[in-house]
Amino acid sequence: MSTISPTSRSSSWVFQVTALCIVLGMLLALSFKTQRQVIKEGMPDRMDALRAAFMMTKQDNQRLQRDLARTKARYERMAAQQASGIRSARGLEQALTEAKLLAGTVAVRGPGVVVTIHDSPKLDPSETRKDVIENYLAHDYDIQNVTNELFGAGAEAISINGQRLVANSSIRCVGAAVMVNSVRIAPPFIIKAIGDPSALEKALTTPGGAADGLILLDMIEIKKSNSITVPAYTGSSPIFRSQPVTSPSGKSR
Repeated sequence: MSTISPTSRSSSWVFQVTALCIVLGMLLALSFKTQRQVIKEGMPDRMDALRAAFMMTKQDNQRLQRDLARTKARYERMAAQQASGIRSARGLEQALTEAKLLAGTVAVRGPGVVVTIHDSPKLDPSETRKDVIENYLAHDYDIQNVTNELFGAGAEAISINGQRLVANSSIRCVGAAVMVNSVRIAPPFIIKAIGDPSALEKALTTPGGAADGLILLDMIEIKKSNSITVPAYTGSSPIFRSQPVTSPSGKSR
């Protein structure tokens, strides 16, 4: 009877385990390869779509970068042209701010007066004569006279019921309504004016002045204030026919 030595048994066991590992490794490799192949073959449309979307996004990004560069260059040229006649950017900013203040396109705050115009409480309820009743009602010309007096006294900004008065503003009566900047307003008419409060009040309370008749009929109240806000002009300002006058050198004057 033959005998198997311990060394032979050990070698046989190692060989079997090694062979089993090789087989398992081949099976795992085949499984991974098959899985990758399935994924690759099952999603060609998605990969193509993602690739196309990426290329399109990249092209859009390049186009936007070019547009941004052109816009920046155009802005820099315009800024340089506007600042050519001014010593510094600070001077340009100050000039622009002053232009906006004069044009009334920005809201402003400061001391001044608040003037309220309304129909007279002294009207006899039994009065039926139209010409007499008209004398006790607030009209567009009452507002015009008061605002003209305020501007003459140094008012820097004026609004009527929230409508800022600018160079092309109009105050007129259309039927039974008063229109300011082509916007219908109704009494009471609240006029806010920024300026020296004492000077503005004095201009309206001087005997024989623009508000004399309104004071007599209790149609006006004047209050001084240390802080008044006048809103910005929000209407349109179309200019079709006016052109700046230029000198022989071509510069505006």
